[in-house]
Amino acid sequence: MSEKKIVRYHLERHKWPDEIEAEKKKKRKKIGFVFICVICFLSGFVANQYVGRAKVFQDKEFLKLSKVYDIMRNQFYFGKDKTNMNEQLINGAISGMVNAGGDIHTAYMNKDDSKSFTSSMEGSVVGIGVTMYSFDDHTFIISDILKNSPAEKAGVMPGDQIVAINGKDVTSKKIDDVVKLVTGKSGTEVKIEFVRGKEHFQKNIIREKVFGTVFSNIKDDVAKIELRTFAQTSGEEFGVHLKDIEKSGVKNLILDLRGNSGGYLNSALEIASYFIGDNEVIFQEDDHTGNVKQYRTLQGFKKYQFDKIIVLVDQGTASASEALTGALKEQANAIVVGNQTYGKGTVQIPLPFEDGSMLKYTIGEWMTPSGKKINKVGIKPDVNVDQEKAFITPMPKLEKEVFYPDTVNLAASSVQIYLDFLGYHVDRTDGYFSVASSKALQKFQADNGLIADGNIRAEVCKSLVSKMIQKQKNESYTYDLQLKKAMEIATKN
Repeated sequence: MSEKKIVRYHLERHKWPDEIEAEKKKKRKKIGFVFICVICFLSGFVANQYVGRAKVFQDKEFLKLSKVYDIMRNQFYFGKDKTNMNEQLINGAISGMVNAGGDIHTAYMNKDDSKSFTSSMEGSVVGIGVTMYSFDDHTFIISDILKNSPAEKAGVMPGDQIVAINGKDVTSKKIDDVVKLVTGKSGTEVKIEFVRGKEHFQKNIIREKVFGTVFSNIKDDVAKIELRTFAQTSGEEFGVHLKDIEKSGVKNLILDLRGNSGGYLNSALEIASYFIGDNEVIFQEDDHTGNVKQYRTLQGFKKYQFDKIIVLVDQGTASASEALTGALKEQANAIVVGNQTYGKGTVQIPLPFEDGSMLKYTIGEWMTPSGKKINKVGIKPDVNVDQEKAFITPMPKLEKEVFYPDTVNLAASSVQIYLDFLGYHVDRTDGYFSVASSKALQKFQADNGLIADGNIRAEVCKSLVSKMIQKQKNESYTYDLQLKKAMEIATKN
């Protein structure tokens, strides 16, 4: 299952299969020479390591660190109350050094965080095949259903709200807890209770292995591919969707990279290689020594031709998404539509440790094919389009508060904007909860099986957001203003 909260993954660099094979051939040719050199190398290596470490241990700052570590481990009073004190001290010291670098994209991850990060990048998981949003850490609303997934077969729909799993209420849990409850072994059953408007129902769904990074559909001779992240499987998934699109004879393509915060660089290379000619530069990397490495299209990839390629971006488009956007803009004449991108133009690589932890650190900045750096700048769209106001207005975080008519409160403006989008007449959206706004809310409550008292409370806000998602997903080409503009461009002669 691909149920998940929105998380940022960062651009990573790996060796490609052709590079690995080339290295193997080179090693076979020089194996005799290498064998002779190994003895000399090891001798020098050991000596160098000894000298290097000696210098470190003699460094005054390191001696101070060692002294503090010794005190905290053996003399710190509250240390006796800690479990795995030694491990906590080491992890804390490493995290402190990493954070001191001042780079938000360089991070030390413990075993659990590292495992979660790695598994999230694999691209496949055993679950029911949905994505969902958590608006307040206690409200879980389905946003998308994967094609041919267990959820689709069971009749689950965008906008459905999960309220219980296997008979246990989840409205007091975090989204990570919900994901763990829904995922499991392939072939096992999970019982999920949903709320859809006035309806409360349960679905018994058999878990399966699903792939959840690429979505596609066709409308009015325009294909749309939505890429959620650059996982290990994304390049292959993308190719499958392109094959289906080619069979349909569609001539225009919309590539939706909104909210895609990046992932594996190799997947971005693979996807770009479907559209850009052989041996063309896709992006470049500037390392800490000032050397520039060029990444070119990968060999063996079929080329797909479209009359127009429109790339949708927003503030959540980052890292590998920006790299792909820049490449398609400069090398495939793609038209970029939406809002200015995030501006994450640095490259990270992972360093795993034997205990399962990992250091992910920045090694350079990447550039577009023409040499433009976008770090902290982003990519400016060719056509700027702001999204529908209702979908960029945060949901009020309410607990047990109730807001009545003829008051000014922080929740009122959001509720008024939501009601207006859903077609309920409100006289204002400025945060004054007028009597007219209360009457509009009362009608919404009555239409959706809620207590029709015209007052604002948490469950009303959740229901409003759920209905908005349903409306946008079911009529996205009308209410998704950025997608609507992309369609206009794609179909214009």
